[in-house]
Amino acid sequence: MSPELNKAKRRLLEGGFSFVLINRDKEYVSSLKGIAPIISLLENSPELLKGACVADKVIGKAAALLLIYGGVKEIFTQVISSHAITVLENEKKIIDFEKQVQYIVNRSGTGMCPMEKLVLEINDPLEGYRALS
Repeated sequence: MSPELNKAKRRLLEGGFSFVLINRDKEYVSSLKGIAPIISLLENSPELLKGACVADKVIGKAAALLLIYGGVKEIFTQVISSHAITVLENEKKIIDFEKQVQYIVNRSGTGMCPMEKLVLEINDPLEGYRALS
């Protein structure tokens, strides 16, 4: 794990954020839920994602595809779906996580997250971005 990813992980765990990005001397933090911080970066500051280290509370396949599309280098998450791991490993991304789950659960706890369900059959990051944005 790089020093940048360690810093992002620390900020996530100690700062109460849902998403932390470190890219050299630049830092971006967010408390937005779900894939909102990643979509916001892709739309407003895509250059920040290229080569960045990201710490995110939860990463499902939707977030994984978006992070790959953005060019992120390393990722830490507290919870990751097996679908996300498969996509990230196929792209040779460095991932560190605390807990693996079969899939990300929706906010009401009644089934699969709608974003993960939407991209379940998508493996191309650009196609995933188009479907999610």
